[in-house]
Amino acid sequence: MAVKDKSADKPSRIWQYLKETHKWENYVFLLFSVIVLVLGCLILTGTLTVRQDYWFIGEHPTAFGWILVAIAGIFTVYALFPFFKPAIPEFKKITWLTFGKFVGNSVRVLLFLVIFSLLFFLYDAFITEILARIFK
Repeated sequence: MAVKDKSADKPSRIWQYLKETHKWENYVFLLFSVIVLVLGCLILTGTLTVRQDYWFIGEHPTAFGWILVAIAGIFTVYALFPFFKPAIPEFKKITWLTFGKFVGNSVRVLLFLVIFSLLFFLYDAFITEILARIFK
């Protein structure tokens, strides 16, 4: 008799979080914004052509394409904002380095990179010389 896994019956914590916190409308809104972005890009690249007899759109397809791209960008930010909203207070808790510490740490990292680059260059030269003498 097989033992049934109880964890398979419970939804994951990620699914619970998405279901409780984020409404399905955001996903639909994001999908539409991607579609509008693709249409705008297709019009701008000339892949999708608009007939000349359409009012405003046919006369100015490039302007209409840019309007679609701008609307899609705004819609995307609006749809994704609820996902990133909880992170904003966390960013305010970050304490950044002073300029002096930043420069000191950067110099240490660059010095470390230079030393190890030289070390690997010397190892390569040494191994190449040894292999050249062996297989001569």
